[in-house]
Amino acid sequence: MARILVIGNVNADEVVHVDAPPTPGAHLKGRPDGVRLGGGGANAAVALVQAGYEVLPWAVVGDDETGARLIAACRAHGLDVSGLHVLSGHATNRPLILIDPNGERTLIARKTIGAEAVRPPPADVAADGVLVKTFAPALAPVLAERARRGPVVAHAPPASFDRWPATVWVTSESEDSAATGTNPWHEARSRAGDALRWLVITRGARGAEALGPDGVKVRVPAEPVERVVDTTGAGDVFAAGLLHGLMAGSGIGDAMTIGARWAARTIQAPGSIPPPRP
Repeated sequence: MARILVIGNVNADEVVHVDAPPTPGAHLKGRPDGVRLGGGGANAAVALVQAGYEVLPWAVVGDDETGARLIAACRAHGLDVSGLHVLSGHATNRPLILIDPNGERTLIARKTIGAEAVRPPPADVAADGVLVKTFAPALAPVLAERARRGPVVAHAPPASFDRWPATVWVTSESEDSAATGTNPWHEARSRAGDALRWLVITRGARGAEALGPDGVKVRVPAEPVERVVDTTGAGDVFAAGLLHGLMAGSGIGDAMTIGARWAARTIQAPGSIPPPRP
């Protein structure tokens, strides 16, 4: 069984369903829907363990009751919780998730633990592939070494990061990242290094596109869905499906198609992690 290291947030998402999309000056009605396991790391990790991988999420939670519940939830999903570290004297991250009638989510970050609290995983932590859903400069040397060993799929970093090694960057067209420049591939390669093979840009209902060297472009359509229920975590699960495809030896087009399929299954169900496979 292949082993995946997932570096990213494990959060307690506080969910509120609102009666209309949030807009400036709006007065909305909300229906609380409790607190659930979330965060980019958790969303991707659960998707990968459902696909049959041994998955080690690497993250930090607080030393409160919420953090203990998240660790228990990760264990219940079949994750190796030895990489979940408890930070003394801190409350667990608890973002507010607003979900409108169309299933679109608005995330309000309420961070009590920053990304810099996640210490880099040691070199002897075994992993056949790595997925990165957080940003911390201290991770860059680790990612460079991991990218020499196998696939590293990383979320494209903010412009302030001049070094973020990976074999694949993933970003959204709506984000202020490498995808918005005049030469996105060149911009990504200059910061990710020679290990980078693809820059993948997700475009929502218009599918996804991979940019490679020498102007190569590969496009795939979005997977059709009957009804969007909750878009939270769609990008995280897409990246997990993409890594799954690459781990299986698929080309970038087929890997993106797998990611789109996984994301479509997720957004048609409540929550930010995929529903159990039938």
